[in-house]
Amino acid sequence: MGNIVLLDEQTINKIAAGEVVDRPSSIVKELVENSIDAKATAVTVEIRKGGISYIRITDNGIGFAADDVEMAFERHATSKIRKEEDLAHITSMGFRGEALASIAAISKVTLTTKSINEDVGVKVRVEAGKILSVESAPAVTGTKIEINDVFFNVPARFKFLKKDYTEAGYIEDVMIRIALANPAVSFKYINNGKTILQTSGNNDLRSIIYDLFGKEIYQNVIPIEYESNDIKVSGMIGLPSISRSTRMHQFTFINSRYIKDKTINTAIDKACEQKFAINKFAFIVLNMQIDPSHIDVNVHPAKLEVKFDDEARVFDCIYYAVRTSLERNNKEMSPFTNIKQEVVERNVDQISKDLINNGVIRNNFIEPKKKYDFDRANEKVSHNISSDIKMESISKNSSNIVESVPYDMNENKAEEFNENKLPDVTDLKEEIMEENLYDTTSQTSNFLDHEKNIEEYTSEDNVTLEEKPKDELLYKYIGQVFDTYIIIQIKEKMYIIDQHAAHERLLYEQIKRAYYSKDKQSQLLLIPILVELTSKEKEVVDANLEMFEKSGFIIEDFGDTTIKISGVPNIGYDIEYKSMFKDIIDELLGAYKTEKSEKEFRFIATLACKAAVKGNMKLDREEQISLIDDMVKLDNPFTCPHGRPTAYEITKYEIERRFLRK
Repeated sequence: MGNIVLLDEQTINKIAAGEVVDRPSSIVKELVENSIDAKATAVTVEIRKGGISYIRITDNGIGFAADDVEMAFERHATSKIRKEEDLAHITSMGFRGEALASIAAISKVTLTTKSINEDVGVKVRVEAGKILSVESAPAVTGTKIEINDVFFNVPARFKFLKKDYTEAGYIEDVMIRIALANPAVSFKYINNGKTILQTSGNNDLRSIIYDLFGKEIYQNVIPIEYESNDIKVSGMIGLPSISRSTRMHQFTFINSRYIKDKTINTAIDKACEQKFAINKFAFIVLNMQIDPSHIDVNVHPAKLEVKFDDEARVFDCIYYAVRTSLERNNKEMSPFTNIKQEVVERNVDQISKDLINNGVIRNNFIEPKKKYDFDRANEKVSHNISSDIKMESISKNSSNIVESVPYDMNENKAEEFNENKLPDVTDLKEEIMEENLYDTTSQTSNFLDHEKNIEEYTSEDNVTLEEKPKDELLYKYIGQVFDTYIIIQIKEKMYIIDQHAAHERLLYEQIKRAYYSKDKQSQLLLIPILVELTSKEKEVVDANLEMFEKSGFIIEDFGDTTIKISGVPNIGYDIEYKSMFKDIIDELLGAYKTEKSEKEFRFIATLACKAAVKGNMKLDREEQISLIDDMVKLDNPFTCPHGRPTAYEITKYEIERRFLRK
């Protein structure tokens, strides 16, 4: 006689229940998701003793029809799909029809429900998978499910449950995730009679974050909004100040379903690179809306994993959504952005004055002047403006002037010029400002140096920098403390700048620009440097020789494991190049199997870090001011390449509060 037998139904149900329900939090997740599928706008979860002894879930959804109540406790009974083809278009949270059957198989369940289309409710009692009674009962529209004695008939699973407060914590995590995914639904979670969390259900994700995480995180999150083809990404991301050492505050959803996915996590990490400190993870709530036909959610018992038909497209969409949000916030919130704006505004005003004085502008319109020497005007104006804002820029920004009014126009051409088509000067100024403020592709804009700023902002009576009202200055230099931190004031705020982090960011941008350009700048050494390497280190150098050469190193073999460095990057600082070279090799050894772009980033970042001024290195006043002025030019002056902040902000209000003035 054979050894294979068909298991009885009770054993099958217990095995199936183990896949779906492994602890009380699984029960809460499955039943709350059912409430959401039932179009509930308010859900209350109440537990006792970690959900092991008692769970009650109440919603105001559409409820069960009386005829469906008994069928709902059968395995694979569902109202979500009808046939195999429906699996490719799943929009509901549940679809397998396993939750109620699995929960009833390992606990005692009482379900009271009333359909929106019926006048009387129905109550059903189920124990260990067996229906004990079904009867009519008074009820309001919606569903109430009570679960008692979880795993009472599965002692092997019961003994693996943790302490009550631990199980209650797992349930709280589930409620937080579901609340973040469904901001339009009001949730309430009660543990042993105490309300642990409650959300408003006002469909405002930021206010839900306030309800769940408090004021500090609420004040330090910014929105994410991005759309590409048929993928839409929305959510909130926290600033570096509230980053964590783990991913515990990263919540990613696909079509409002909480999932864990390496592609999405990697895209988020790449987007946050250089903006967050190393080994720090952003607080993020991210929901990606995508056509269900492009994903498969039926690959994990708890539906925590999905498969994409095009992972690269998902990666790109998440990356640009997060990156764009962070970049936009940097421009809007940075004091350095305000400095840039003031510089441009003042320069544009100076352009207008010069044009008016030379007769180019009359009655608030640009007017051609006969035989006007534009080259001489350019030379004069460029003394007060950056090299990016010149007379050519004005002409290029006005389509009515570019082709019809050449610089060497004669009297006949001037008469033929249609004055009515000339743009308003106010609009032209706005165009110039917009072009120069938001052109992030140009990193070579030449802003006024500090001495020119002082010259421009002092009056004809030779008023000194200190005598000038502070609201007319771009920033006020205060000094340096501990030979490491530079202090400046911008309006009502004080900024403490880490000179090493700031200089590291500056050098990183300079080295990267030179690295990817064709103009390689090397500094020849009077006495070459000989570096002895291990065979593995020599192998790394040979494999990455192109990177060394592109950055400015001139390297030759000088024996089996010895190399000669006769040229180094022209950074212009006194650096111990032998030690730097060894550090770069160590960094490349750590990135042995990573892709080329990652290696190049590590290479350039290490080079910048080792070349930057160090802490406890005293800089004179001019060097400090020059460093700050150079920071103004950068698109991202807020962190060093390794993610450490370059500046710390302290408001006047915070200082006054310390002195009990507020």
